[in-house]
Amino acid sequence: MTILLVNPPGVREYGRSYVGEQKLGDPRLYSSMPMEHLGLMSIKAYAKAQGLEITSVNGLVAGHTSVEETWAAMLNATRSSGRPRLIGFSSIDTFPEVLWLSQRARQTWEGVRIALGNAIATLNYERILRQHDCFDFVVVGDGEVAFTKLALAVVNDVAVDDVPGLARRNEKGQVVCTPSSLVDLDELPPPARDELPTVLADGFAASVFSTRGCPYRCTFCGTGAMSAMFGRNSYRAKSVDSVVDEIECLVSDFDVDFVFISDDLFMSKHSSSQQRAADFANEMLSRGIDVNFMVDIRLDSVVDLDLYKHLHRAGLRRVFIGLETGSYDQLRAYRKQILNRGQDAADTVSALQQLGIEVIPGTIMFHPTVQPDELRETARLLRATKYTNAFKFLGRILPYPGTPLYQEYSDAGYLTAEWPLGQWDFVDPEASRVYQDVAGLIGPNPDITFDEAEAFFSRGSMIGTMSSPAESVNWQAKPRTATPLNGCRRGE
Repeated sequence: MTILLVNPPGVREYGRSYVGEQKLGDPRLYSSMPMEHLGLMSIKAYAKAQGLEITSVNGLVAGHTSVEETWAAMLNATRSSGRPRLIGFSSIDTFPEVLWLSQRARQTWEGVRIALGNAIATLNYERILRQHDCFDFVVVGDGEVAFTKLALAVVNDVAVDDVPGLARRNEKGQVVCTPSSLVDLDELPPPARDELPTVLADGFAASVFSTRGCPYRCTFCGTGAMSAMFGRNSYRAKSVDSVVDEIECLVSDFDVDFVFISDDLFMSKHSSSQQRAADFANEMLSRGIDVNFMVDIRLDSVVDLDLYKHLHRAGLRRVFIGLETGSYDQLRAYRKQILNRGQDAADTVSALQQLGIEVIPGTIMFHPTVQPDELRETARLLRATKYTNAFKFLGRILPYPGTPLYQEYSDAGYLTAEWPLGQWDFVDPEASRVYQDVAGLIGPNPDITFDEAEAFFSRGSMIGTMSSPAESVNWQAKPRTATPLNGCRRGE
């Protein structure tokens, strides 16, 4: 009898896996990326502490390039321990893969129960259970306690009514959900490290998480939307000692020299969060832990450069910052209020770089109402970060179902498909042509340099033509035809 946790591979456009796609870039940068699924590994560790052994298959870490490979790995994982009684899938933007695997599991193992978790499942549990009968359960919110209690109930053939945060169909076929409970992160054991040897061998980074959730409500982000479901206390932090203990173990047990702190937001602009970051640096330095690390922050998290100097002394070498766009108005539309009008994000980026901290940018190049001036400003901001992956010019916003952005695009009539991910088209046909030209050059060409991509992109975004000067259209002179986004909150 097997309890199985599965993460699909994330097969990308142009026939590449997500892992393979990252390896097309600069090894210095992808070597700081995490690949462990700490959510599944945390569930696995918690379940083991409760006396329950769980088997896991991670198609992403295994480098699978098809769901067929992941299915073969699932079959192999169950050969020694018997048919699975319960399978838990994780999905963010891999729902079609999960659906295929779930349907195959249904056909193969009579009586198997199937659960789905992660942010998109949480935000859309009613829709999923109404539309897809291959899923018996959706874990809503934190997975450690909920999935473990669900697994114990399934194993012992008892009712699941008391499992916290469990959505399912009742005897009348109605979707019901037991209220979720927020997990105290310090009560969780450290995540299992089954995947780490493979991750390190493939050149990626070890990772830890020190917080969960997000206090902000940027319109496009599933984490913030999920946090909004659970109220003000949904953004939680582990104690500094607990986080440093875990990093110390990674250094001693796996000889790692780089750790990615994989929080959606390691530090906010608020004084208590800034102090926690300072305490973290103090603890790293006082223990003499010799390891470099990377964190995710917001631009407005950079309140005091002295704090970043201190973090740099403790090992901070890279930060990921969701810059998103060079347009102040578009940031406001996303409700990502990270700078004041007239403030240049490049100044903050430069200040961090001067401290010896690399900046990895998050950018959204294209959205339904994008205009040439925004494209130019975002490209300028991208250049300022010194990040050299040409695929950044393909950045196209994804409206995840359950987020305010998704609802906004639906209301505005931008969506061409609604499920499992929102798909949209440009309001201005010229913007669509620019995107198609850029995608046609960069997408299938992994060897293109950043400079080549930037030059091609800039010509098109400035004068409205990529291919034939004779067909040039003065896109910049066109009036804006779209209604400006109203903006709703969601966190990044």
